[in-house]
Amino acid sequence: MRGESSRLRKRPPIVASSDEEDDPRASSLSPPKRRRGNVQAQPPPPPRRERQRRGQPVLEEEAEDDHSASNSTHLGDSDLDILNSSEEETNGNGRVGEEDEDNEDADLDDLVSDEGDMEGEEDGELNGGNVRYRPEYERGDDGYVAGSITRIKMTNFMTYDHVEFNPGPHLNMILGPNGTGKSSIAAAIAIGLGFPPKVMGRANELKAYVKQGADEATVEIELKGKRGKRNTVVQRKFNREDEKSQWRLNGEDDTACCSLHGVIQLIFVHDFICSFLPQDKVAEFAKMAPVAVLKETMRAAGDPRLTKWHESLCEKGVTAKQIQASLEGHTAARDRLQTQADSLAPDVAHVQERESREKEAEILTYLVRIAEHEELKKEFNEAKKDYEALQRKADKLKMRRRPLLELNEHWEKKDQKADAKLRSFEDKFTEGLQDTRRKLNHVEEVASKGRTVDDKLMQLRRIHERKEDEKRRIKDQIQTAQAVLNEPREDYDLRVREQAREKVSIIRINELAVKARQMQVQIEELADEYKDSQRMLDDLNNEVTALSARQTQMENIEIQKERLARDLDPSIGFLLDWLKKEEHTLEAKVHRPPMISVSVTNKQYADQVESCTSLVQRKTFVCTSPADHQRLLELNGKTYPASRRSDGTLVPEGKVGLYLAYTEVSDANVNPPRPCDVRTLQRYGCDGFAIDFIEADPAIIAYLSQNARMHTTAVTLNKLDQVDGDGLIKNGIRTWAAKDGGMRTVQSLYGRKDHVQSTTEVAPSKALNRSVDREAVTRIVEEIARKKKIKLDREAPHSQLKAKVDKLHGEREDIKREMQTIDRSITEMKSKVKRYQTASSDIDTLTRKLRKLESEPTQDEQRAHLKQEKLKLAKARLGPLDLWQKSCERVIAYASGIIASSFTGLQSKVNYHTVHHRLQEGTEETRRIVEAADTGKDNAKLRMNRKWDEITSNIRQAPRDVKDAVSERGKTGLLPSAGELRDSLETIKAQLQLAVNIPGNVVARYNQLVKQLDAAQKTVEDQESELNQVRKDLKKTLDQFDPALDQLVQAVSAKFSAAFARVRCQGEVRIRRVEGDFAAWGIEILVSYRDGDSLAILTGSHQSGGERSLATVTYLMSLSEMSRTPFSLVDEINQGMDQRAERAVHNQLVEVTCDADAGQYFLITPKLLTGLTYHPKMKVLIINNGTYLPDSRDQKQRYGDLNKCLKRFQRSRGIAAH
Repeated sequence: MRGESSRLRKRPPIVASSDEEDDPRASSLSPPKRRRGNVQAQPPPPPRRERQRRGQPVLEEEAEDDHSASNSTHLGDSDLDILNSSEEETNGNGRVGEEDEDNEDADLDDLVSDEGDMEGEEDGELNGGNVRYRPEYERGDDGYVAGSITRIKMTNFMTYDHVEFNPGPHLNMILGPNGTGKSSIAAAIAIGLGFPPKVMGRANELKAYVKQGADEATVEIELKGKRGKRNTVVQRKFNREDEKSQWRLNGEDDTACCSLHGVIQLIFVHDFICSFLPQDKVAEFAKMAPVAVLKETMRAAGDPRLTKWHESLCEKGVTAKQIQASLEGHTAARDRLQTQADSLAPDVAHVQERESREKEAEILTYLVRIAEHEELKKEFNEAKKDYEALQRKADKLKMRRRPLLELNEHWEKKDQKADAKLRSFEDKFTEGLQDTRRKLNHVEEVASKGRTVDDKLMQLRRIHERKEDEKRRIKDQIQTAQAVLNEPREDYDLRVREQAREKVSIIRINELAVKARQMQVQIEELADEYKDSQRMLDDLNNEVTALSARQTQMENIEIQKERLARDLDPSIGFLLDWLKKEEHTLEAKVHRPPMISVSVTNKQYADQVESCTSLVQRKTFVCTSPADHQRLLELNGKTYPASRRSDGTLVPEGKVGLYLAYTEVSDANVNPPRPCDVRTLQRYGCDGFAIDFIEADPAIIAYLSQNARMHTTAVTLNKLDQVDGDGLIKNGIRTWAAKDGGMRTVQSLYGRKDHVQSTTEVAPSKALNRSVDREAVTRIVEEIARKKKIKLDREAPHSQLKAKVDKLHGEREDIKREMQTIDRSITEMKSKVKRYQTASSDIDTLTRKLRKLESEPTQDEQRAHLKQEKLKLAKARLGPLDLWQKSCERVIAYASGIIASSFTGLQSKVNYHTVHHRLQEGTEETRRIVEAADTGKDNAKLRMNRKWDEITSNIRQAPRDVKDAVSERGKTGLLPSAGELRDSLETIKAQLQLAVNIPGNVVARYNQLVKQLDAAQKTVEDQESELNQVRKDLKKTLDQFDPALDQLVQAVSAKFSAAFARVRCQGEVRIRRVEGDFAAWGIEILVSYRDGDSLAILTGSHQSGGERSLATVTYLMSLSEMSRTPFSLVDEINQGMDQRAERAVHNQLVEVTCDADAGQYFLITPKLLTGLTYHPKMKVLIINNGTYLPDSRDQKQRYGDLNKCLKRFQRSRGIAAH
């Protein structure tokens, strides 16, 4: 027999290892005294050398000594010795040594990246109808494929205290009696790799898998890495207290489990049930519906695109059905509209005939007025001709009086020339006078200098006399001062003492000074009080001004909205301020957010309309230029300054975060098609679409249509229970908002395509219901009145306070004047005391002045100098006098010219007026006659124009077709007379009185039906086009999906049929196609276990448990060659099978799973038949688990080592070990 061995026990392991890398050894575990268990590898029977008949292997016995020449997995006595003697050593293949932890992440990435490589191969395998369903495994030198399990370790898990073993790279057959813990290994694989407990079909709580009597359990699984990379070790620890788990990946904590999920996705790329079939899930496979079997088959073994194609077919099939149903409804609606329009056609014809007569009557009314206008026009033309005839006569008379007219013109021209000549002389005279004045001024300047010299000469004597007087006065002052100095000093001291006694008046000054200071204090106090009063009045004025401005703002809705937006988000205020400064630099207008720029036309719908939008949408600025949108995006991240909200709270500075959107403004965006018309909505309890209840710029309308879908959202003032939701859904409406809540409907893409409805609360509108808060405005007005009253009450005390301050200022000034008077008297007394001191200094000063006067030039010297200067000035005055004289002569000449021209002009005017008077006397009568004719012509024109104004003012309100008809018939030139037209008008009015009376709304109803009919026809055509496109897409996808699915099912069916044929049964796999419903497509497994029975579909009730197990494992084996998972597991699949079926299944399973290209496989079974086929690549794991098992380390215990027992049995029977 050949195989590998490993042992599982429930005590802390003493691990035995082998130096051979390709011969992994398991640990030998010493059991506790109460309950012991182990799992040992049972060497399988010898391999088949040749096969005479299917199911009857021929085994070739080999000598035990040939063990060294056999496969490295053979088990011999030397292996048993190593196992028993080297328990302290570590299994090199089953342990993770002290390696560099830095490579763990890279190893894990390589391990997970295999899946992407596999999918990439699968995507490229569909070529020419040939599908390669499974990529080749990447197998290591030790035989394991990447992602397979190389080691499992459990502590306090279910029935195990502590166990660790190494499964083989191919088929692992796990044997053991019932209750020993075979299914616990399956549970450990599932739990250890992160799947929920419910996948086992047993307990749904994680704590149920903790061994009884223990508080904590640990599962550790080692997964094979890619070639050249280290293995991945996943450890999961959990307890009885809660459902939390502690994960470790390669010895490090992995709390987020991100890396672990990648590992699990590598192992189980598809549904767990096709790769992992525990004992309690075997029956579920047979119960799976054909639809589920199809999905699981495609995921487990099919091309990855099959699932995508199938999902696309399901979605498009549902879409086609919906479009077809909608198309039938719209077609029926169109036909109903056509029938209604046809029934109204006769009445419409009568109405149109009546309207035609009414139109003709209206046209004739205007034509009568036009004919009357034509008659007035003829009268005007006659008057115009009379006027022109009289004008010609007047012109002839004017020609006969031509000489007199020429004489009149002659004297008129002479009069004009005389006036021009007079004006020329007057201009020259004015200029001459100005020049004369300038020259005279120059002469006066020179003469003034001479007169100045004359004045000096004349004053020279007086100056000399004054100097002499000054000398005598100085001498007298010197004598006076000398007399003061010569006076006795005692007299001065006596006067000083007498005057000092009078200084008692200083006391009075001090008293006045104290009083003045007291008054100053009062003034300052009153001044402070006055300033405070004035400040309060100013504050009241400012408050009244601020309240008035606030009143204006509150009465402006848009300002209120902008203030609300600024309070809500400082970034909005930042951009609004930026746009005020920089908007002129943008390419197009940037529209303010909907919460500012949108207004609801009917405030009753404000709550429903606002519920259709999100806060982000209401805060979004809308750009119509990509360049503007990009430029505004660059503002994000900038810092906005600190500010205050409208309620006064401080907003600190922060980073700008703007919501921006770019929208193209087009008719399709601004006026998108609605799912149905408003009348249809009203039938189902809604009032209209949300987009129709708002007013905004086209760009905002386009943005809300594209992003908030407001053109497809219905709104109503009714409650939800008053709205027919089914009717709205049939018309393509998925969202509507009512008074008490909103409804959103989503249709499932699977199963029966049911509609799932969710209800949301319609909150009171905060942005779109803004209106003038009259109560707040009233409060502000009352506050303004109160402030003004306070101001008025404080103005009277303020005025009184000012009067007091002014009075105190006056009294203080009186005290100052009295103090100044006393101070002057004291100063005078002091000055008398100082006479002696000043007299001495005055003598010196006066003496110096006297010497200075005596040293000045004499009177004769000054007179001689002034005469010379006078002569020089007289000579300088001769030139300017000569120029002035010549200028005066020119002015006199100009004055003579003025006088002569004046006489000539007067004579010309007299002659002109005389001739002109004679000319006017002859033409006055002619002028009167012509003016009378002109007046008659103007009156005729006025009557004609009034009639025309009457026509145009009345016809302005007429329809366009009436205007065109009147214009056309009025231009023909064959317009009948006004009387004929009046007769025709009376005839038509009589016909109208005899016409049938039909309701006036018939035509409106008919026109509305025609519009609805056109819209319905367009809807039908659009849906037909859409349905054709969907059917085209369906055919294209089906042309890809159907052949690939056929190929997959044929391959699986061939393997399934061949496997059933080997057990003399029949089996087949086929596709169940449902016309028009791709979601109902499935795979049916048909089986027949008896001769003569027809094939029957595999179900959960029709077949027995053994038959279901046989079909299940056979189907899974048929898929295994195409599977993309690195390992699979089946638990007790042979339950209920007969021996023939069990033997055939076992042999086929060995053949498939031990193939060179097969992955790892776990087969759990409680029993085995004799004569089964075994393979060198399979590994048999026997679980010895129970109470009081002998310790394998005790050499005295005969049954403690199962491997030795087997060796003894082989030697006693003469069986060669292989």
